[in-house]
Amino acid sequence: MKTLSLLVLLCAVTPLVSCQESTKNSTTTLKPDSGNFAQNTYRNNFFGFSYPLPEEWHKSRVSPSPLPSGSYYLFIGDRDTGHSLLNRVTVVADPQSDSRPHSAQEYLSAFVRAEVREAHAEVTREPSSFASGGSDFYRADYKWADNGTTIYSSMVCIKRKNYWLSWNFVTPSERDLNDAVNTVQHISFDNPSPRQQ
Repeated sequence: MKTLSLLVLLCAVTPLVSCQESTKNSTTTLKPDSGNFAQNTYRNNFFGFSYPLPEEWHKSRVSPSPLPSGSYYLFIGDRDTGHSLLNRVTVVADPQSDSRPHSAQEYLSAFVRAEVREAHAEVTREPSSFASGGSDFYRADYKWADNGTTIYSSMVCIKRKNYWLSWNFVTPSERDLNDAVNTVQHISFDNPSPRQQ
């Protein structure tokens, strides 16, 4: 039963800071495509990026929790760890709106505050920036306990085409977390975002 509850928890983790819908007319907004995963690379033409993963990663077969209107799961990938918990990455596109934070750092900070409040998480790495694929990302790490097991998580985000793109990693160990987050270093963008000042 413990294994099942942890897998359900891993499937339910999403990066959404707010469930409020945008007040903008959605009929004039272009919607992202879900992209495709082939030869261990996730590719999304709408956002213009490729995300190669090491060969031990595979596309997940989970049915994820529903997201608020306007938000999209782009990709969910798993890596077996040799025990009941998997390493997981969930890539989500969340539309920017006037009711949400305007910078990647604010978006990430709001998400982490919500995790601290709702999951009684402990922040292990404050939001900070780093460059990858010619673009600036923000990252924050946190951990929480579930039935005596410590779960390690990280969120990495960037703004593209009026969406927040986030990579959410969940692992059973700190070492696995660092290995999983390092996969972001291989992301490449067709048109890198302008560097932030």
